[in-house]
Amino acid sequence: MVSNPSLNSSSGLKSHHLSAVLTAAPEIFEWTETEFLSFLKDSVQNVGLKAVGELAFTFEPQGISAVVLLEESHIALHFWPEKGKISVDIHVCDYQQNNRNKAEKLAQLLTLNISGNGNSDSWHYLAISG
Repeated sequence: MVSNPSLNSSSGLKSHHLSAVLTAAPEIFEWTETEFLSFLKDSVQNVGLKAVGELAFTFEPQGISAVVLLEESHIALHFWPEKGKISVDIHVCDYQQNNRNKAEKLAQLLTLNISGNGNSDSWHYLAISG
């Protein structure tokens, strides 16, 4: 086991969970799973988080799920074109630094690009410490 004195058991671990169901902008309906993954990876990089893996799946007759694994945890989205909605889950842990601000910036960026507006009222936040 690797020991890191700055993250000993007395300091615990904190994770930030943000989730929302967003209305999809018209251009989103044309996106493929590759475009969803590219969008997520670019968004993650723009806020200073690090992508380490990815997976997407296209459902028949419609719908796409995409997940990007982060060094800090993960982000997942599920697109329901028949409803015009995208659910998004962001989970970011504080590993060697507080990442809450990055998670919140990611939520704002995703809202702007998925819904075409900056209204982030749909997001719900949960912090967990242990």
